[in-house]
Amino acid sequence: MATSDSFHTTWTPRILSVLRLIVAFLLIAHGAQKLFGFLAPPGMQGPALLSQIGIGGLLEFFGGGLLLIGLFTRPVAFVLSG
Repeated sequence: MATSDSFHTTWTPRILSVLRLIVAFLLIAHGAQKLFGFLAPPGMQGPALLSQIGIGGLLEFFGGGLLLIGLFTRPVAFVLSG
């Protein structure tokens, strides 16, 4: 039983860090697509920054950046969750 507990206590923080990095990269990519047209279909224009999509793009891009570097992860995750 002791080996199972040590396995979970060893690997849980590592797995959560990998998950945080993957989610951060996905948020940055979606925010960049909305704001800058990065990997967007040809002819797609960016939304106005004060529209709902523009604010969502700002939140995704900068919130993903904060998650990526590990600053304010809990408050940022709460705001980004909806």
